[in-house]
Amino acid sequence: MAVLEEPKLQQREFSQFRSMIFEFAGISLADSKQIMVQGRLAKRLRALGLSSYSEYLDYLLSNQEPSEKTKFINALTTNKTEFFREMHHFEYLTKSILPEVVKLSEASGEKKLRIWCSASSTGEEPYSIAMTVHEFFALRGGWDIRILASDIDTDVLATASQGLYDVSRMEDVPIPLGKKYFARTSRGEDASWQAGPAIRDMITFRQINLLAPSWPINTYFDVIFCRNVMIYFDAPTQSKLVNQFAEKLKPEGHLIIGHSESLLGLTEQYKSLGDTVYRYLPSAARRTVAKVEATAVSAKTKNCTGETTLSQRPSLTPTAVGSPPQSRSGKVPSSRPRPTTERPDANEVSRIIVGELKASDQPIWISTLLGSCVAVCLFDDRAKIGGMNHFMLPECKTGNTNYANFGVHAMELLINAIMGLGGDRRKLQAKVFGGSIVCKLSNSSLHIGKKNIDFAMEFLAQESIPVVASHVGGYFGMRIDFHTHTHKVLLKSLDPESTAKLDQRDRERANAIATQAAQHADITLF
Repeated sequence: MAVLEEPKLQQREFSQFRSMIFEFAGISLADSKQIMVQGRLAKRLRALGLSSYSEYLDYLLSNQEPSEKTKFINALTTNKTEFFREMHHFEYLTKSILPEVVKLSEASGEKKLRIWCSASSTGEEPYSIAMTVHEFFALRGGWDIRILASDIDTDVLATASQGLYDVSRMEDVPIPLGKKYFARTSRGEDASWQAGPAIRDMITFRQINLLAPSWPINTYFDVIFCRNVMIYFDAPTQSKLVNQFAEKLKPEGHLIIGHSESLLGLTEQYKSLGDTVYRYLPSAARRTVAKVEATAVSAKTKNCTGETTLSQRPSLTPTAVGSPPQSRSGKVPSSRPRPTTERPDANEVSRIIVGELKASDQPIWISTLLGSCVAVCLFDDRAKIGGMNHFMLPECKTGNTNYANFGVHAMELLINAIMGLGGDRRKLQAKVFGGSIVCKLSNSSLHIGKKNIDFAMEFLAQESIPVVASHVGGYFGMRIDFHTHTHKVLLKSLDPESTAKLDQRDRERANAIATQAAQHADITLF
């Protein structure tokens, strides 16, 4: 019986595979990896019934099966890992980082910890982090602790999410921790151990490509683990990655990398603390006016009459959606806010439209028009930095690029912009506007305004950002002018005709985005 000979990977084909894996995942393969690539891709040839690597290249490039790209990445991704690998990092986490987090919480009153394991592989690293954190906080109640565990390889993520390990892989887990956090599921040669709910419930597993232009992440982290990953990237890719990590770290947050890696020559945004642990230095961020644009939608309105001034004051109860706004005394005011003459000159105003935001450390006015959309003004009074966003829907469950259209993104983008200018997230205050429900002016059944208001208030409450003023709900659209230094807000109500036109435009835009979103795969933000 003839034995079929395995196909050989030619140099030209290897070069093309190298280019593809670099493009897809940022992995830079050395010349010496040709045999490794041949061995790993041979499985894909057998699975697809192909007889040569040239055929496999054609298959990938033809995009006949989009999921094959993921399988190609999975095949060439190195996933060596073990429990408590580089133990000194977990000791540093226990002795230095977590005590700092607790000390900061005593000043801020916020008991919240966020950690990102950015190359989780089959799960040993995030479960090691979870055990370490759980041990530290065992006698400290009331903490909100979440660990994001991500990887580009969907196969290893599936293994990690199960949390099931054989005896040989459990050898590096200290016996007391193994007994405490894992349950034996079988005995004998095939014995395995299952991670228990105490640590599994702390972790969220998600596929994330670290080389993507942006990450679907809705938080800032106290610690980011990215160990033994950068060794596969070239220097420009490494530099881009660590600077992008800085955008997701809290001020003074920590980045932990592998023992053979270094940030030397890659960035100036971190300070080395030794043993490949680095502290993010927010002072290294440039203090520039930050503006993020995602769409270009016309926002022209006519026949606007009447206006009012909202200065900083104690928190107001948001107006119930579907009924006129109430004053602090509980009485229903007139349908138009009272007039004022303090509106800035048109040349002094920086305008934003739906899907945009602006922040500045200079004294400027920011203006927008609102129907069912909501605008949130955030400011750090001490640093004299403020900004405003304008979003039309609470969230998007896809990887849609129009991030600032959605509140879940617009809020984090605005907070990030203010922090980039030197603001302190812990000292932020908010003013909330918009969310008009114009049922009397249209046949809208979407109730977009109410959803936007509920989202904004819930987000701010969860982030412990106090709402010091608000004017939400009601039947009429409005124009908002916000001053970044004094934090004064000028509000001008729109007449019924202008409100109806604005609402119609917002609803059409929302329907279009919702339809587009339904055509994409779901993605859950952490």
